[in-house]
Amino acid sequence: MTETASPLKLRRKPVQQRSRMTQLAILDAFVRLLVEKSYADLTMRDIALVAGVGLGTLYEYFPGKKSIAAHCIHERFKSIGTQMRLWIDSQRGQSLPDLVQFMIEKIIQLHAEKTDEWSALIFLERQISDIQAYSVLYGQVVAIWEQAFAASSDRARYVRVSPEVVHAAIYGVLYQTLMLSPQSLQDADFRLHMKNLVLGYLQISGQSA
Repeated sequence: MTETASPLKLRRKPVQQRSRMTQLAILDAFVRLLVEKSYADLTMRDIALVAGVGLGTLYEYFPGKKSIAAHCIHERFKSIGTQMRLWIDSQRGQSLPDLVQFMIEKIIQLHAEKTDEWSALIFLERQISDIQAYSVLYGQVVAIWEQAFAASSDRARYVRVSPEVVHAAIYGVLYQTLMLSPQSLQDADFRLHMKNLVLGYLQISGQSA
């Protein structure tokens, strides 16, 4: 069977709760298998077996393996965005350095809970994502950092601080670490270095405002 033009286009949109649960079971099965074997070695039959659905049912929801992969990545990053907005709301009115430190701590904690899955998905993202998909995702996360800046009590002091730079610094260090030494996310020193990196940028930019 052939894939559709857009990997995120479902053959069957999960409207009812049961359909949604089936879709989630398929995505969960894919991630579990991805941790155990390479993307190239995964088959639709493997995914159906682990998900506990028939192969025909699997194809009712997804046209192929790339579609499942794209949805897994999309759902994971969507969940990060949801969490980030909740964290921003909980820290609204804090100084920007305090808010950013809190966000960094929470982001690291979130990825440290399932480092094997995150590592596998990040490697996969680089295999299947094109520049358009990456640009959309990048823009969405930068927009959330802009919301974080706007929620701080002293945004005017950090007018020269760029949310693009903050996102790139955190994303670059965090995801490189997840690919090369994911166990480092458990270390207090890693959290400290990440915070010092971003807070140093905030301090310098704030002084030059």
